Amino acid sequence: MQTFLPHPDFELSARSLDQKRLGKQRVECIQVVRGLTWEKYGWKNHPAVKMWRGYEEALGRYSLVCCEVWLELGFADTCAATILADLAKVGITEVRTQSELELAGELPLWLGDEQFHVSHQSSLVRKDPDFYRPRFPGVPDDLPYHWPTQVQEAQEKAAAEAAGAAAATG
Repeated sequence: MQTFLPHPDFELSARSLDQKRLGKQRVECIQVVRGLTWEKYGWKNHPAVKMWRGYEEALGRYSLVCCEVWLELGFADTCAATILADLAKVGITEVRTQSELELAGELPLWLGDEQFHVSHQSSLVRKDPDFYRPRFPGVPDDLPYHWPTQVQEAQEKAAAEAAGAAAATG
């Protein structure tokens, strides 16, 4: 499960995806939204869910952009309605634009992290080199995913260790 964000801009990211991945992305967005909004859901602890925790509306915007691009390509979509219904259950009844979310300081802190976006570009090149190599020239196809949750967990662990060391010497 993954929300592919090869760029910090949601629309550019959605438009960068090949048809197969864009179609699947809408379904994976539902899974991530449900991991965040349903009390009992199997994917709650997946890194793709954890990285969006606290940014449900931003995920909603990315999800809806994927659905909009899918519709522009001439396909039918039922995912947007599902995403909106799931978000409404947790009080998100209007989903602002990415610009509005940015102005409100409600975009994930990892959005714009070059290492994060390049890791997604690398994964896409690995999945379909013919389609993605021209879009992401010079990006190696062997980079691991850069999960923002790993960085956050490492920072929290370091802070806890520092606090423990300070308490031991204090």
